[in-house]
Amino acid sequence: MEETKTAQPSLGTWDKLPTEETERKPKVNFDVNIPVIVEFAEDVPREFQGDNGAYYVFDVRVGNEEKVIMTSAWTLLRALKIQGPLKGKKLNIVKKLVKGKQGFEVTLA
Repeated sequence: MEETKTAQPSLGTWDKLPTEETERKPKVNFDVNIPVIVEFAEDVPREFQGDNGAYYVFDVRVGNEEKVIMTSAWTLLRALKIQGPLKGKKLNIVKKLVKGKQGFEVTLA
């Protein structure tokens, strides 16, 4: 018989659990070497505790569609943080693979 593993919360999770209702918006998908231009709706993301650590949700607009960037990728988070206040900013985001490792290039659009 196979044992089923259940995700175990880490200490301190109770205080970090979200209580607000989360609206389901489509996620922005990043394909390798394909630029995506996004406009940010807020300066900072919402932070959530996942099974393997924190992840961040940014509300964005791609063209005329409201979407979210949901990520825990350090290269993307750091590149967005470097861009400073994000609200109203249009950025060009490109997913790259360098020596088998995922990275992101973020520039002003």
